[in-house]
Amino acid sequence: MSDNSKHIQDWQDKVKHTFDDDSNLLNYLIHTLDNFIYRYLETSESKNLKSQGIDEKTYGAVSYESNMVEVLKNSSPLIKQQLIHFAKSVPKSMGPKVQYSLSIKLTNLKTSNGEIQIISKISWDFPEFNNDEKSFIKTVPFKYSDLSQFRKELALKLEEACEIFL
Repeated sequence: MSDNSKHIQDWQDKVKHTFDDDSNLLNYLIHTLDNFIYRYLETSESKNLKSQGIDEKTYGAVSYESNMVEVLKNSSPLIKQQLIHFAKSVPKSMGPKVQYSLSIKLTNLKTSNGEIQIISKISWDFPEFNNDEKSFIKTVPFKYSDLSQFRKELALKLEEACEIFL
């Protein structure tokens, strides 16, 4: 085995040892999710957000934006059209808001292999925010077959889900 191959193997073993316990893997996932929540969900009125346990298998955060100028900066033509209609239809005196959310649902989280779903959502169903017809939801499934794939692709899958916020 060459010196370079030995260094790579040693590094991979060290990484695997770091994640020997599945709880360390969950901590890594939550830390990575928190970075994306900070980048995409923080608004003028929702600051210092951190992911929370939504249920036993789901972690994420929710934020709100009432500044319609900021809301209308969304670059997706499909979403922007709906947001323009929302901004025109709800009087400013009612204090309209848009809800943003990002979550990860754990189907199977293990160091050896696993499956999760990353769910991003923009809802203009003010004030209840529970009508999916007035929401845009993007679900990104992620199956991984080993720890290195999980570490390499988690951020890429989160980035894909967060495209709706741009």
